[in-house]
Amino acid sequence: MDIQDLPLDQLDLSFDGWSLVAGLLFSLIGWWLYRQGKYKDEKRFKYVGVALMVYPYFVRGALMNWAVGLLLCGYAYYWWD
Repeated sequence: MDIQDLPLDQLDLSFDGWSLVAGLLFSLIGWWLYRQGKYKDEKRFKYVGVALMVYPYFVRGALMNWAVGLLLCGYAYYWWD
């Protein structure tokens, strides 16, 4: 299979600056939340932290990135002591 045979025109590789900012910001928050969940031995925060670190790979568009990230952060804030 040659590189010319790959359907590169069908891939959506458009990167929006705000999507990249959201992914970086929520991944950092997720990393911190995972560490706090590990420290407090709270599985809920570890799961939300992992979700925050992983979801930007599966969500398309800046608005959806911000919406899902804010919802997950709101869920963590709701359960925070």
